Amino acid sequence: MEKQIRKLARTVYYQNIYNAIKECSGIHLFENVSNISGLQTLFLYWLGIYSMLYQELSTQEDDLLTERVIEDDVRCDAYLMHRKKKIDKFWKNRRREERLAEIKQKHPNAHNFGNTTLIETQFYRENEG
Repeated sequence: MEKQIRKLARTVYYQNIYNAIKECSGIHLFENVSNISGLQTLFLYWLGIYSMLYQELSTQEDDLLTERVIEDDVRCDAYLMHRKKKIDKFWKNRRREERLAEIKQKHPNAHNFGNTTLIETQFYRENEG
């Protein structure tokens, strides 16, 4: 069943409807507007995923993402895992850089050596000042 849902969610027809729904509030994808079923939820999930992938494909930022990848469920799943790892790595590095910036702001004499931060300190006796 999921294979058929994914196939429908990839179609130009449903991608156009999905994008129209995002832009206009008066369009409905389903007859029921509440009590969405599990299948409808799954369909909406894949519509969103494929919408995002087609958007990224149009920017051509990632050479690994191709129309062939999107059309093949196994390749698509592998790409989605690759994409998640890439995004997780980006945010991990971003948080690390923010922490280092905080340390450097609090401790101007701090020097970064890989995963270790060294803070230069000077020790004086109270009367040497």
